[in-house]
Amino acid sequence: MLSLLVPLAILGLIAWGIVGVTRRGGDPFTLATATALYARVVWIAGILTSLSGLGIILKACFGYINLAYSYFQPVAYAGAYPPGVPVAPLVDQSNFYEQQRSQDLVLGITLLVIGVLVAGVHLFLGRAVARMPGGSPAWIVRGTLLGITVMTAVVGIPSAAAGLYEVLSYFIVGTSPQNQQPWGESLGLAIAFLPAWIYAMTRLVDDLRRPHVGATTP
Repeated sequence: MLSLLVPLAILGLIAWGIVGVTRRGGDPFTLATATALYARVVWIAGILTSLSGLGIILKACFGYINLAYSYFQPVAYAGAYPPGVPVAPLVDQSNFYEQQRSQDLVLGITLLVIGVLVAGVHLFLGRAVARMPGGSPAWIVRGTLLGITVMTAVVGIPSAAAGLYEVLSYFIVGTSPQNQQPWGESLGLAIAFLPAWIYAMTRLVDDLRRPHVGATTP
């Protein structure tokens, strides 16, 4: 799901720029306008980075509860061979999965911290230029809410559907190790992105119900 964010962000940024050029509604385009656009674009990037980090942390946490929840486990395949056929001994890969779990935890914490710092700095920058002439036009403010709503929905909704399916399959359908697929990654991303999507969508609807008046921050 996370692989969709980069191409979608590029397309969204292009569309956002076209809207800004063609439908500014008479708002002046100043240095504050360009700064406001930059601040909100990077603010969205910081939010998505932090949410991705939180999802990876949750995946690792599920793995600490049970390694099979988030990572593939070795399965017994000796029964698939006829009697008398020599079978190579199974290789214990638990150390590999434990290392991968630790790496995911470190990666998730790194992304979360960096994302929060980037989002916080650019939130402050957006508020600083919002009171300047051209520093808070409607096409940037509402574009920010629309952008974060779309981006969180693209990850959150499919992850929730995949996570629910994988959890039910793991505990209900999967009666053997071969049928039990890990679900920690999908469920972790869903827990991280769905609340953000719901909050952003609520803010977007509230903002669309009232006319744009003056400075509004992301």
